[in-house]
Amino acid sequence: MLAWLIQSYQRLGLAGSLVILAGVLLSALFYRGKEGERYSITRHFISELGELGVSRMAPLFNASLILAGLLFILMLIGVGFDMNTPWGYIAMSAGIVTAAASMCVGIFPMNQINPHTIAAMTYFRSGLVTVLLFSVAIILQPAARRVIPLYVLFFGVLSLAAYTAFLLYAGRAAKKQAQNVLDTEKVRARPRFWWMAFLEWLVLISTIVWFLVVCSAR
Repeated sequence: MLAWLIQSYQRLGLAGSLVILAGVLLSALFYRGKEGERYSITRHFISELGELGVSRMAPLFNASLILAGLLFILMLIGVGFDMNTPWGYIAMSAGIVTAAASMCVGIFPMNQINPHTIAAMTYFRSGLVTVLLFSVAIILQPAARRVIPLYVLFFGVLSLAAYTAFLLYAGRAAKKQAQNVLDTEKVRARPRFWWMAFLEWLVLISTIVWFLVVCSAR
């Protein structure tokens, strides 16, 4: 099984990326908000695609998160054991937590806001740690056995910047509003351009790109 994961993690990462992209695109295409509005990455959170009773394709979106998370767990195990270094194993462990948290986002959609928020914030925080640790692992690979090339670090830096920007913005917003910033029920007037929603999308896009580069670089 382990040998198969090492040989197959490229395909697993690609499959996970395609699953989540299909779930997002189809859900966004058929989305109509509470005011009949179409979906926009500058005005809606990603998780709103999975809000039962609002998003028409919510079950599909939530199922795509769960399936993609499982595929990414298998992918990360393959990457970690292929690197076969202490830092690679540490990064792999953080990645498993991140992928499991993304699965929980699908299991607990926005209708269950408290567990959903815990899952989502766990994902964002552990996601930042995962990309950081894998970047360290890539730098510290033995020169004679470099599994992942150094140019992958560029995409890691982009992803780290997206995670950091989102978490900083969310933290400031939480202090300012003194409430759950992911709970759209408490939003009285949705901004025309919502930085927090847009930054969340940057996290997703940069993470998928990072996964694809890691999988294609071997």
